[in-house]
Amino acid sequence: MTIAMARLNTSAASNDLAGHRLRDVVNDTKSRAFCGPTAVAAITGEPVSRVRDAFRLVRYGTNWIRRHRSPPIMGTYTHEIERVLRLFGYVGAWHKVPGRPTLAAYLEDRGGLQRTHPCVVRVTRHVVAVSGWVFCDTASKGQLVNADDAPGRRKRVKDVLVITGRIPPAAHIPTKAAPAHADRPASPRGMVADMAAAAR
Repeated sequence: MTIAMARLNTSAASNDLAGHRLRDVVNDTKSRAFCGPTAVAAITGEPVSRVRDAFRLVRYGTNWIRRHRSPPIMGTYTHEIERVLRLFGYVGAWHKVPGRPTLAAYLEDRGGLQRTHPCVVRVTRHVVAVSGWVFCDTASKGQLVNADDAPGRRKRVKDVLVITGRIPPAAHIPTKAAPAHADRPASPRGMVADMAAAAR
């Protein structure tokens, strides 16, 4: 294959995601985000609360909202990450990385779409988000850093989910609504009306 044909094939497969920038992760929850939700949030720009709800939908179906407590999302599987990204309108495919290079070596040697497109990179039992030379991870607290400064550069890369296109996102991702509390009318303490209401 000639270089010109290779460039043409890469361009045809890339859709509109070449140069897609990662985003700093917005954790709008009261707990820390684990690596799967962090990587998805960095690629999609969605807040962690919505990303977790998408993982719950993929893992438990729509009935998860009937549970007394929202199931925690900690460890995630590769197929779940792929399906959650699809819910937000991002499609791609997993690719094995031969030789299990270190993250540092992988970042230097990768080519084609893995260099130009957003990726979820699986290192050991952990995932990170990379796009070009921008990196995001739980170790960077969801903030974007230069890939040269990425933590864990000695970890071994297993496989990579390369995001290659966009599709219409899911129409609705169910969320657990906060319990509704009836607002009581304010009245001065010690009033007869308050005492009567308390006695009922």
